Amino acid sequence: MSELVDTFYTARNLLYLGAFPQALNNLTTLTHLDSDQELEKQGLQYRAYIGQKKYAQVLNEIPETTTTPLLQAIRQLALSSQGKNQENGVVEKLVANPSNLSNPTFVVVAAQVLSAEGKHEDALRILATHSRNLECVALTAAIFVDIGRADLAAKLMARVRAWSEDAPLAQLAEAWTALHVGGAKYTDAYYIFDELAQASSVSTARLINARAVAKLHLAQYEEAQELLQEALLKDPNDPDTLANSVVCASFMGAPVETRERYVTQLREVDPAHPFIRDLDAKGAEFDTLAAKYNTL
Repeated sequence: MSELVDTFYTARNLLYLGAFPQALNNLTTLTHLDSDQELEKQGLQYRAYIGQKKYAQVLNEIPETTTTPLLQAIRQLALSSQGKNQENGVVEKLVANPSNLSNPTFVVVAAQVLSAEGKHEDALRILATHSRNLECVALTAAIFVDIGRADLAAKLMARVRAWSEDAPLAQLAEAWTALHVGGAKYTDAYYIFDELAQASSVSTARLINARAVAKLHLAQYEEAQELLQEALLKDPNDPDTLANSVVCASFMGAPVETRERYVTQLREVDPAHPFIRDLDAKGAEFDTLAAKYNTL
């Protein structure tokens, strides 16, 4: 499917940079496509809508009865992105059919759903079927990081550098991996994110937030705060920016009210966000311990 990668190169990069309106605009300029390319275009459009949190639109336009594997997987991704379970194990059934795995875009979307449900081994297994596809490689690195194996992600990105060093998606994956490797890599990550913003001529909440994360790791809290405020101006409801704003406010000793305001806003825009789930889990654990000692 190399011809699809060439045709949708710009739109795909914009999608991963978080420039969803620009990605959608670019896709509207692509015409005279064959049937495979039309499906790829449609898939990218729906993924951009998911990036914009337009889950209802995706679910309304892709019926549960659709028979197209990619669209079936995207429907499940829309549900998963809201913290909901997939419908009747759809993705597991789809990946059990080897013919579906020939489409790397389907594989990426299916792996996202599986990984979100904690089925990391299943996700990595299908991603390995496209070891030279950048989307598959980038998601593989992200999963390695999520399961605490930043070392494997770093080794993977070192191999990717040999054949796709200049691709924006490869640079993004390398920068996020660097943030989890730590040490001097924090500075490397910051400059990669900064260069990506300049090279792409788009300044998105996602890229600004990424630079802020690097600054947080470098203990440069005032600079991180400035970047987070800039990101919130771009998108006041960006979940990751709100979560990192809580962290930054804590490091800077901001009033409790400030932190609670960010948490409340994050709960409203993304109640299934990992930060909220972790916060609630810790709160429940504390309540359990408190109840235990109150009975002594």
